[in-house]
Amino acid sequence: MSDSSFFRQLPSRIQRTKVSGRLLGLGLSSLLIILAFVTPTFSNPTQISFAQNSTSFVSSLENLVKKANNLSQSYHNETGNAAKGQVDNKTIIAITDSFKPKYQSLINEVKALQPPKQLQNATGLYLKSLESELQSNNHFRNYLATNNATESKLSSKLLSDSFNYEIEAFKKLKASGLFSIVP
Repeated sequence: MSDSSFFRQLPSRIQRTKVSGRLLGLGLSSLLIILAFVTPTFSNPTQISFAQNSTSFVSSLENLVKKANNLSQSYHNETGNAAKGQVDNKTIIAITDSFKPKYQSLINEVKALQPPKQLQNATGLYLKSLESELQSNNHFRNYLATNNATESKLSSKLLSDSFNYEIEAFKKLKASGLFSIVP
């Protein structure tokens, strides 16, 4: 190529380079815009971690709630026979003693959960509910063994506290929108 033909073609080469550069610039700009929107959605480890943690946490807590409900119903069914006069105090004391490790196991399972930060308060309330129910059962047992009215009052208060903690926990869990078994 001679110098003169090079200079004659230079304006069209520059024009093609400008067009290529613009296209490249548009491509890079588009890519940066896409990355600006996609990066927070897909590569934010906190959001992904929360989604994964909350899914497994929800499943774990829902299973524990079902287990606790079954345990509580079973305990009340067995001890409820006392009101019907079908069992004596010694039998109810033995039943209560046999349920104590089952309640403690559930409490330990709730303590072992690692709730996402957004659900820690609700989980703490649910834990207090189970602990209060266990304490209520223990005071009821003590009342049956000693006929001490204070033990009966403590048992009733703790059972009421247990119910209230559970209601508050369920309100918070329901508000999260993640739980299907919460009333």
